[in-house]
Amino acid sequence: MRFPLFSTVMPPAARESSCVVCGPTSVVPVMSCGEFRIVRCGRCGLIYVDGAHELAWLEKFYGPAYFRSDGDTVCGYRDYLWDRPLHLANAGTLLETIEGATRGPGRRLLDIGCAYGFLLEAAGARGWSASGVEIAAEASQFARDRLGLDVYAGNLEDAPFEPETFDVVCMIGTIEHMTDPMQSVRVASRLLKKGGLLVVTTIDVEGRLGYFSWKPPEHLFYFSFRTLSNLLQKAGFSVEFRRTYWVSYRLSDVAFRLLTYWGLASTMRVVRMLEALNLHRVPMRIPTNEILVISRKA
Repeated sequence: MRFPLFSTVMPPAARESSCVVCGPTSVVPVMSCGEFRIVRCGRCGLIYVDGAHELAWLEKFYGPAYFRSDGDTVCGYRDYLWDRPLHLANAGTLLETIEGATRGPGRRLLDIGCAYGFLLEAAGARGWSASGVEIAAEASQFARDRLGLDVYAGNLEDAPFEPETFDVVCMIGTIEHMTDPMQSVRVASRLLKKGGLLVVTTIDVEGRLGYFSWKPPEHLFYFSFRTLSNLLQKAGFSVEFRRTYWVSYRLSDVAFRLLTYWGLASTMRVVRMLEALNLHRVPMRIPTNEILVISRKA
């Protein structure tokens, strides 16, 4: 699952496109990544893959190889299941933040793009009634069959949840993968109770740390706090909280991602050396180049 990491800067010639926030608009080309063109909306500044809404084949992209890879791909994960303890720890920390922002006794949560269901598992252990939506068939089956979780396998728009059912809807590292994030946020709004919370984490293209790569077709939208807030507000949410998103990774995963981003041929040698020294499992809590934004439905 190898896609172009290094991009070609394109000349700033304006052209017509359709922004999920603004509709038909002029855009400025930003990057070319193989067959994919990354552009910036001339009105709101949102950066996205041109024609993202037309990529209907993406469901096949999120197969077993996305969650486990022995190669040097920058898309997906080395071993998502193996990192379950870290995912659960990160979920617990996130839930503490969410619980600090909730109002009233409601404890029903929906995780959109829940993968193998570890946020749902952690939420259930804290007394939440948790459900999920996941497009990857193998991941959703694991969540249902192995963990006994309530997970719908398929697209968010087709999920059989009643309107105004949830107190919290989460999109953790999900919104950048969506072919139409505005539509997905509107569906989330429909599923939320009045005053409910939408919790989003995503890569920050204006982040101070600056280590992210253009990764189409895995990442289709590239938000800043400003452009994400604009989208949320137009969908009827008020932004209440934001900060840099801190998570725990194992040392070998940090090395793998950073060295691969930098394009070093020795990436896997470094990772295997850490594994040979039994250092690969050492957890590291680091600031990511992501933002955590919590907004409330009016």
